[in-house]
Amino acid sequence: MVSKLIKYDFRSYFRLLFPVQLIILGFALINRVIQFFEPPLDAVGGASTVYNGFFISSLVLYIISIIVCIVMTVIVGIVRFYQGMYTNEGYLNHTLPVTPTQHIFAKLLTSFIFCLGGLLAIFLSFMVITIGDVNIEVFKAFFYLAGKFFARFGANGGLYVLEFILLLCVAAFFVFIKLYCCISIGQLAKRKKVLLAFGIFFGIYVVKQIIGTFFAIFVSLNPQLFDRLGEWIGQHPEPSVHIFFIIMILYHALFGVMYFLINKYIMSKKLNLT
Repeated sequence: MVSKLIKYDFRSYFRLLFPVQLIILGFALINRVIQFFEPPLDAVGGASTVYNGFFISSLVLYIISIIVCIVMTVIVGIVRFYQGMYTNEGYLNHTLPVTPTQHIFAKLLTSFIFCLGGLLAIFLSFMVITIGDVNIEVFKAFFYLAGKFFARFGANGGLYVLEFILLLCVAAFFVFIKLYCCISIGQLAKRKKVLLAFGIFFGIYVVKQIIGTFFAIFVSLNPQLFDRLGEWIGQHPEPSVHIFFIIMILYHALFGVMYFLINKYIMSKKLNLT
């Protein structure tokens, strides 16, 4: 049953996001075709002006399409969760032999897969724009820098890369589960549920800003403590990077679990579809 839920959500995502991803590739292809008509460097006058106008316009449209794709991926994830759990569609979904945990997992997994799909579309579009000599030079520069990186850090370099990828994955799940939590809390209201969900989201943001302000005050009042911390980091740079990644992963994971448990509790004990 969970696989059927994932398949259903996957189709919904595909219908909405795949055209946007094709548009990204389309604008990238248009930009690449325009590059074939680039006038000589010593060209002046109308030819150069027309080329620059078309090139810049296609590049701006390409960048806008990337932004739209990223924003739509998040919005579709929010809408699919809201529609599937707390609208008329929710009456059907909550009667299925599926636990709240499985519902949340299905939504998170589908959202994460299409985040990866969006990144793949952006990467392929970049390859289209830079295809040819530029593409070769980009790959040469990448492998040169990668070689320097691993020569400098050795096995630690591989761990840095794995930790960074893990952090990105955990952060992606964190973003969606946090938004799902805000939606679920919003459904506890009898009226203006969406407005309450927005209020919860911005309330969390304000609380984080307050905590950050207190932390900044604490830092300013204890300069010696952080000077010693800076010295330790300077003396142990490689362990410091690992510690940073681990702290960030644990931070997102712990808060993600908290948001997940809130979601699960509301969907199990406080479900409100009226």
